[in-house]
Amino acid sequence: MESAKKVGIACKEGNKDALSLVTGLVPRLEKAGIRVLLEDHISRYMGLNSTEDLWTNADLVVVAGGDGTLLRAVHRSITREVPILGVHMGRLGFLAEVTPEEIYTFIDSVLKGDYVKDERTTFEAEIIRDGITVSSDTVLNDVVINKSALARIIEIEVWVDTTFITRYRGDGLILSTPTGSTAYNLAADGPIVHPSVAAIILTPICPHILSNRTIILPDTDLVSVVVDTSGKSDDIFITLDGQRGYPLRPGDRIRIRKAAHKAVLVRSPQRDYFKVLRNKLNWQEP
Repeated sequence: MESAKKVGIACKEGNKDALSLVTGLVPRLEKAGIRVLLEDHISRYMGLNSTEDLWTNADLVVVAGGDGTLLRAVHRSITREVPILGVHMGRLGFLAEVTPEEIYTFIDSVLKGDYVKDERTTFEAEIIRDGITVSSDTVLNDVVINKSALARIIEIEVWVDTTFITRYRGDGLILSTPTGSTAYNLAADGPIVHPSVAAIILTPICPHILSNRTIILPDTDLVSVVVDTSGKSDDIFITLDGQRGYPLRPGDRIRIRKAAHKAVLVRSPQRDYFKVLRNKLNWQEP
């Protein structure tokens, strides 16, 4: 793979461990002749002047933090499909590739072009209200439609293109990408789906009809979720990658489809998806 000339660095603001790692990484990159672009809060922490926006100029972004921080970075850079290298500093996370102990050795390999670009499918999620698109977002993990803490059971209809699937009654619905299958979908007893599978995963949250199970659809489909129009389903929210959320109204239609852009994650040629699963989920080693 091509080597990087401009490397951006992002991390969660106020995370002392991440900021400490970044402080050590910056001079190492600069010594290698790399132009380093920092988030504003990192520049302030290090007493540097930030003169160039990393999201529009970096050709590689290093993200120190958990999955939430990496998802934020993906969202900021998705239209450019910038390769993102995640340094795992959270708890249980599946997106970040390397540990803080591995980063210096791995970044040397990355700078030489010795890495793999792992392209991940993203979804476009639109909220249609009274025939008008009021919101459009790209997600890497999932779209979650659920009730607030004190709300009653919600009712939503699900359609694929022009075909009606079912009406769900329960606490909500998760529409997950294969990458997001190990996030909320897994916690809700949904299946683990390999990231290379072209699929949209629909997993109900605490359904009142026990026969309502996960449905896996081709990612060429257009999935529409319609909020109950009777007025019985109030206090319903849509959450996108656990980062952004909006209240929904009766009659709102949420459209989910495969997005035009992919998220590009950087991984080592020596590490595969199942090694990550074994490590994170404590599966047995050979």
